[in-house]
Amino acid sequence: MKKIFLLIFFLFATIAIGQTKLYDIVFVKAHDVQAYDNYIKETFSKIHTNRIKEEKLLQWDVWKVVDNPQEDFTHMITYIFDMDKYPVETGAREYFDMTDKSWELMWEDVNDIRERVGQVKWIDLGSARKKGVDYLPQIMVLNFMSANPKKWGTYEKTELSYTKSIPDNSLRVGWNFHRRIDDYGSDNYFSHVTIDWFDEYKDFLKTNLGTASDVSRNSLDWSKLRDLKKKVVMYKFISEN
Repeated sequence: MKKIFLLIFFLFATIAIGQTKLYDIVFVKAHDVQAYDNYIKETFSKIHTNRIKEEKLLQWDVWKVVDNPQEDFTHMITYIFDMDKYPVETGAREYFDMTDKSWELMWEDVNDIRERVGQVKWIDLGSARKKGVDYLPQIMVLNFMSANPKKWGTYEKTELSYTKSIPDNSLRVGWNFHRRIDDYGSDNYFSHVTIDWFDEYKDFLKTNLGTASDVSRNSLDWSKLRDLKKKVVMYKFISEN
């Protein structure tokens, strides 16, 4: 049977149509960034590489916040699952030749150097990419959106219609749109996210140059559909698939 493959920018390269992906996102505030980075490379990478080989996980990525020490998280960790195989009921302990006491002490150390400040789940709604871009870019600009509860459908259709493609001369190389599915309610911080992708941090900075202009009378008033809560720029630290 012929398989049709789509390029998905947000933390996953190539999957067969029909597979439902679940993005499980964990936000972490590291108190000792270097020590936590070492654990990511030397311990957690081994765990998730094995889970991917065993088809318990599709992909695992870690992104680090760029040049913003006042942000309330330092790392964003993404687990991408086949939704039919979530949750994964497996112990990480089995991948290491360690005593129970050594394992316990390691986790005590990890918990001392970092704090999990949030966890959410979302799904893909759409994407666009610049011609010739068949890789996961280095820079992610994550936009947290709070959609008008009465206009979710209109907002999603409008967002998708505004970014059908990426021009060849654009500094931005890709775009993704996601809906949060783990929680609902008027008090939620965000309901959707959009992601703008860049090859380099300087390319993102260049997009903010130039003269500011007011919204014309003929332009769409996005404030009626959604509220942009904040924008966070991150770079790819590690990716396993």
